[in-house]
Amino acid sequence: MRSHHDPVIDAARLLSAFGVTLPAGVELDPGSPDGTAPFIVQAGQPVTDALGDVRVGTWGRPPAFAQQAGTAAQAHCRVETMKSDPAFRESWWSGRRCVVPVERLTEWCHVSGRLGLWGIRGANEAPMGLAGLWKAWTHPTGDTALSFCVLTLSADGHAIFDRLKHPAHDKRMPVILSSQAQRQWLHGSWAQAEQLLVRCPAEQLHAFALEPASGPSRLDGPDEADMFADEWWATTPHVPSKKRIAVRRKPVDATVPTTGDLFS
Repeated sequence: MRSHHDPVIDAARLLSAFGVTLPAGVELDPGSPDGTAPFIVQAGQPVTDALGDVRVGTWGRPPAFAQQAGTAAQAHCRVETMKSDPAFRESWWSGRRCVVPVERLTEWCHVSGRLGLWGIRGANEAPMGLAGLWKAWTHPTGDTALSFCVLTLSADGHAIFDRLKHPAHDKRMPVILSSQAQRQWLHGSWAQAEQLLVRCPAEQLHAFALEPASGPSRLDGPDEADMFADEWWATTPHVPSKKRIAVRRKPVDATVPTTGDLFS
């Protein structure tokens, strides 16, 4: 699974949920084409209420000067290979762990039989913190640019994420850290941090249908579709079929061939 993430860019939301603020003079555009977003790293000078220091970097893509032909975006790193994957192992073993603040995750859902866009946010509607790794890139001129990725693990059997994405695709979900785990993720040892790489319980999340840009999308199911409610899922043993539309054809007043030689 490859979830889309809406970063937290509102200063008040960052302060209330993580105790941090954006660097002075920094303003972020939610529709930034290069995926620029904030992430939180271990504080150089710890402050009691602040989770860490805020940095701004590109999400999953190296800066332009570091990109080579065929360079692919690396927005997600598998927990299973983070220690050995050449793209991420240096960040892991260097302790460059980060927390990525997001408002919600969005993903296409196929289970209802009709493609629909769904959102996932924390049950308390507070911003979520995703476990990530970050990397610094040095320009030949000496300038430094940052990028970061989000760690993912298997979503098989998860009450929410297992029902997202196409059934034939590998189902993944990001590592969502509780507020208590976020601090340990940044400041704990490698062993302590690795123990936090677990799936967030579905009870702590809320999934809901969204309307795509092209207009409202009605999912098959109850009037207020909640495809992740157990009572609805239990009564739907098969994927609902799409509604059939009856097409009436008007009679055509024309002479038709009465033999099989249609092309003579």
